[in-house]
Parts: sequence; structure tokens; C-alpha cells
Amino acid sequence: MSFLGRLFATDKAIDNITDKDDGLLVRAGGWVGSLNYTDQEKAESAQEVREWGLRQLEALEPFKVVQRILAFGVTTVWALVAINVIVAIWVKAVWQIDAAGEMLSFAFSQFIFWPVLSVLALYFTGGVLPGVFGGKKSK
Repeated sequence: MSFLGRLFATDKAIDNITDKDDGLLVRAGGWVGSLNYTDQEKAESAQEVREWGLRQLEALEPFKVVQRILAFGVTTVWALVAINVIVAIWVKAVWQIDAAGEMLSFAFSQFIFWPVLSVLALYFTGGVLPGVFGGKKSK
């Protein structure tokens, strides 16, 4: 202690800070420990968090509208391709004209398959993935 006292201050100054009964650190710790968080303050804090969450959701509304438009457009294209494939299968069955192979290859092409798969997977699993990967919170 004497080495530190001589290097930075006197022994008395160091004892004033580090004394286990009356030191400044003990007094500061007692002050911090005596702080309380009342039920009213907890309720106010919870209300502020809820309001903040609602403001965040309101900020995302335009993106949700665009997401729905994209999903509707891609679903429409997918439905049209599916109807054309079904019609091509019936044409092959009735008139022996093979258009089904070309329609199926178009349906599974890079132009249709991957955009439809990605948009619909993201749109329909948007609410599922946080529960699966984020862990379930118990109340």
C-alpha cells in the first residue's frame, strides 16, 4: 500500500477510497444499491416500450403493402402458368398435340420457378421463421 500511496497519493487518500467500512467505494455502492424501480415506473416503462413497438410497425406499413403487391403479382403469374400446364395436358390427351412438355419446362425454368419459390417462401414464412429460429418466449 505504501508504494501505491507514494506513487499516486498518500496512504490516507487510498484508504479513504478503499476502506471496507467507510470508503468512498462502499458509500457509492450503497447509494446505487438503494435505488428502487417502483411498480408504477415499471408500468410506465412497459407502456413506452409498447408505444415504441407500435410506432415501428407503423413505419413498416408501406413495405408490407409492397410485399403484398409483389406476392399477389407472383402468385398471379404462377396461377396462369399452372392453368396453361393443365390446358396443355388436356390438349395432349384429347388432340395428341404435345404442348405439355414445353409448358412444364417453362414452369420449371429459371424465369418462373425460382422467383415464385423465393417470393412465396419469404411471404408465407415471414411470421414462422422468428418463432422457429428465435426461440419461443414463455409468459
